[in-house]
Amino acid sequence: MKLMNIVSSTILATSLLLTACNTSETATKEKADFTQVIPTLNAITADWNKGDLDEFVTVYDSAATFMLPHGPIGVNEMKEHYKAAFTETGTPTSTLSFDSLEMRPLGDSHALVTGRYTLTAQDSSKQSGRYTLVFEHTEGKGWKILHDHSN
Repeated sequence: MKLMNIVSSTILATSLLLTACNTSETATKEKADFTQVIPTLNAITADWNKGDLDEFVTVYDSAATFMLPHGPIGVNEMKEHYKAAFTETGTPTSTLSFDSLEMRPLGDSHALVTGRYTLTAQDSSKQSGRYTLVFEHTEGKGWKILHDHSN
């Protein structure tokens, strides 16, 4: 009986120690730097405006989805969708700008960004719409878009 109590106490103490270690490890994990979400959007705006579609899509996670009226598509399909906005020379037919940006953290490593995009054509005509982006921050990759719902 004494041996059983000693074994039980040892198991309980070990469990509590492991739990405390895991809790302190979790508590010291830092939140992502949310101040970098909007500069990430500014960088891809510059990529679009200089005609670098390949660089523009690097902000999207490889498993990201882009919502269209008929349903979501993947990054490769989204890139093909955007190619229509570029001429054969790679120069965009319009310049991109964002405004009304709002960023809301969703936990320690995700963010919801809403705003309005405007595409200004060479003849000064404009097309704009609203969008919602879900971002995730991971070590080594930085901020990546997981889902883009633009209309």
